[in-house]
Amino acid sequence: MIIGIIGLSLTACKKKKIEPNTQTYTITETSISGVIYNKIEGVINEDITLDNTKNWLISGGVFVENGSSISINSGVTVYADPNLTTFLSIKQGGKIYAEGTQTNPIVFTPLKSNPTYGDWGGIVINGRATINTGLTAEGEGGTGIYGGTDDNDDSGVLRYVRVEYAGKILGTDNELNGFSFNGVGRGTIVEYIEAYKGADDGIEFFGGTVNVRYVVSKHNQDDSFDWTHGWRGNGQYLIAEQGPDGGDRGIEADNNADDNTLQPYSNPILSNVTLMGYDDGDASNTGIMLREGTKGKMYNMLVTGFPKYGVVVVGQTSLDNVTNGELFLSNSNVYGNGTNYFDCDFTTNSNAINNPWFYNDNTIGAGTNWTLGWTK
Repeated sequence: MIIGIIGLSLTACKKKKIEPNTQTYTITETSISGVIYNKIEGVINEDITLDNTKNWLISGGVFVENGSSISINSGVTVYADPNLTTFLSIKQGGKIYAEGTQTNPIVFTPLKSNPTYGDWGGIVINGRATINTGLTAEGEGGTGIYGGTDDNDDSGVLRYVRVEYAGKILGTDNELNGFSFNGVGRGTIVEYIEAYKGADDGIEFFGGTVNVRYVVSKHNQDDSFDWTHGWRGNGQYLIAEQGPDGGDRGIEADNNADDNTLQPYSNPILSNVTLMGYDDGDASNTGIMLREGTKGKMYNMLVTGFPKYGVVVVGQTSLDNVTNGELFLSNSNVYGNGTNYFDCDFTTNSNAINNPWFYNDNTIGAGTNWTLGWTK
């Protein structure tokens, strides 16, 4: 054990012994405003558990290495250091097991008396599923390599997890989100998650095949949901709610900006989705923007309150996908927007979901009962 002084507090530092030329992590007891926190820094290269007996603080870029895992017990609050570019990144082959409950969710939030948008970088998961920008790619903000050939890859479990005040902006086209799913495989379980008051996107998918269910993106300043680079997962029971401090699209859907026809195409299936816009004065907010060659099947959608467009399709490749029946909305209610449909009309499409992953529910919208007790 290494004993040292950090600030004015006596600290104890636990450092894992490792082979030369490899990185490690530290867990350091440090006093902040009279409260003792166990501060985690560096690259986690063993299995660790964050329990309810301690206060936890992540500082800087914290990575979970291939073959290692971080487990977080229900009811734990993980604080993020807002003075650094802090994020939690699960590297390829690493695992996160964050399993909260409806009454005891897991919360990630900045350690700050008055937190605000972009105080930290959020959760990044890097999987080995296929993407369409090459075999692999580098995550924004130096958060890790992702992509590969295993669409069934398993990065762990997220259940009843809320991320607050994330989405740190690092530069142009270099932003972190609330949750970033980078080439994540369908073996990963994601349900009951919320991204709240982030400076960039709430939830973004960069390729991969991960499925998500029971997801809330609330008052994020860019897109509520964003997919690109070949995401082909399923999503059911999704809610986006924009707020007065900014917001762009409820859903921004892309395939690939450089080549709209690159494969695998972005081609998710969504059902039971509620997108609620907010007129923040610039009248540019759009419910669903489908562009850059994306495909997708969307059922039981409710889109309302967006001052510009409810649904818009942009670009010839995406329009061709509409014509070919590979991009559509079905059994949906798009109303109360500046223009409900622009360059598209999906009102007559009545295709039924043919996918056993989905619960059989033809209700339009996501409902709200499942949000009680763990969301803001």
